Amino acid sequence: MRPSLYLFKRDIGRTIENPKTIVHFVVVDKETPKDYPLNFVCVLPNVQGLANGHTIYSRIFGEESLPLAKRLLDKAMKKESDLEIKSEVGQRLKMISKLMFKTKFTD
Repeated sequence: MRPSLYLFKRDIGRTIENPKTIVHFVVVDKETPKDYPLNFVCVLPNVQGLANGHTIYSRIFGEESLPLAKRLLDKAMKKESDLEIKSEVGQRLKMISKLMFKTKFTD
């Protein structure tokens, strides 16, 4: 499996006056010759999900889940051009870096 991050945003605001956009972080397999959603593996959980390890993502990638999430987000940060998505990626990267720093000293 060659995991990669597929990012997309969806508007969920109910009115024009109250717009809200959610960015979805999806892990896909680049070795599968199909496009999303056929190459879907799992959702990249938020940092709390990565920290507790009780997610499908953590079950699939095991000990590599946190470093892999950081690599996927680093790669996405370099490739992404949409400012809203880039901002969300940056926030997750910052939180993952803090989490990795904490776990480094608690192990």
